[in-house]
Amino acid sequence: MFVRFVDLSLLCLFMVPHFLAPSNLALAESKGMDSLTGNQSPVSKGEVIAFFGDSITQAGAKPGGYCKLIGEALAKRKPDLNVDVVYAGIGGNKVPDLEKRVELDVLSKSPTVVFIYIGINDVWHSTRGKGTPKFQYENGLRRLVNKISESKAKVVLCTPSTIGEKHDGTNPLDEMLDEYAQISRKVASETGATLCDLRKSFLKHLQSENSENRSSGILTRDGVHLNIDGNRFVAGLAAEAISEALRENGEDSDVGTTLFNGKDLAGWHVDVPHLDKNPDAKPTFIVRDGKLVSLGNPQGHLITDRQYENFRLEVEYRFAGKPGNCGVLVHASDPRALYKMFPKSIEVQMNHKHAGDFWCIVEDIKVPDMIARRGPKEKWGITEGKARRILNLTDDSENAVGEWNRMVIECLDDQVKVWVNGDLVNHGTDCTASKGQIALQAEGAEVEFRKLELSAIDALTP
Repeated sequence: MFVRFVDLSLLCLFMVPHFLAPSNLALAESKGMDSLTGNQSPVSKGEVIAFFGDSITQAGAKPGGYCKLIGEALAKRKPDLNVDVVYAGIGGNKVPDLEKRVELDVLSKSPTVVFIYIGINDVWHSTRGKGTPKFQYENGLRRLVNKISESKAKVVLCTPSTIGEKHDGTNPLDEMLDEYAQISRKVASETGATLCDLRKSFLKHLQSENSENRSSGILTRDGVHLNIDGNRFVAGLAAEAISEALRENGEDSDVGTTLFNGKDLAGWHVDVPHLDKNPDAKPTFIVRDGKLVSLGNPQGHLITDRQYENFRLEVEYRFAGKPGNCGVLVHASDPRALYKMFPKSIEVQMNHKHAGDFWCIVEDIKVPDMIARRGPKEKWGITEGKARRILNLTDDSENAVGEWNRMVIECLDDQVKVWVNGDLVNHGTDCTASKGQIALQAEGAEVEFRKLELSAIDALTP
């Protein structure tokens, strides 16, 4: 009888498909892990790392999953640091779902780093009418990152990775996925989050390693959910991004600097509902001759990427043509909360001859002589059809049309105080919000802004 002896180790090597060469994946994994757990590790004692996402992250908490691999590496190589890992992935989640549960599932754990891997379902579920529209995806992602950042945790934001592994752009949702990945890159850049560009890394890997242009089986088991190699691949990338986030110095506050650089709209984003269905429409907000200009139409808002609290905002503005309506919104949060247009906020009115009125936009504030300045109490409210306007203390504080006006808004805790050209025009207390974004309106009239300066305060000006 003839017996053939086979070197099983050699057989196992050849059984590994060529597009999953162990050396490539091992290199990517070890590089990332070394940056996080090696001799130059930026991890501090008591670090709390939270993994926040959908079913990919939920599975990542299981043995062999990308989250688990990172947790195990930290426990093995840095046992003295007692790093805590929070697993917060839930299958089927989209950005709106993460917003709803971020407090309970993540922030309540006091994380120092939050790794957000989301976006797949926001795109994938669109095939059955349950996806997330682009503007909701962007605004929700921005709010989510800002909320986590406010807790002083570092944020790593991923681009959505893949829905199908063909590398030639023929996966059915490739184009849409690329658009959402670009939104994630934009939000990361504008909020200061560390970017983990999984989309780019996946495409590069698949281009070189998926020679048969297969739809799955390289880094995923079904085109979406990670297989063993995919988990190793993502673990390396995630570890490297977390390491990068931890090495960054704490972000300096923008308070004390200008909000407008005189060149472009850096630090701001536009929310103009008309653009949802008319993306090629003329822009509402532009920079012209070194000035920020609200053209008035199509109507909407220019909103800061970051949130602010306890500040003094100095605004110099003028109506460039026929005077009309505009406003500065403070403590802005949920977009399109009123009339599917206005973000939740307190508006400081700039309407010609009425500068300094308050308008309550799903937030509220109190002033002396409320009935005289707001009307019958039974009509007060903060939503559509309610008495939301609170008159200022003095009309006609503006300069002549075409001349520059100086508006100063101070926000401290639950108070908002406003001056126009040196006149105290309003002072509200018991505001239902104490922090948020700042927004400029486009409400039909062209307005130029030449100064938007913010400084920190710990007391209101007498």
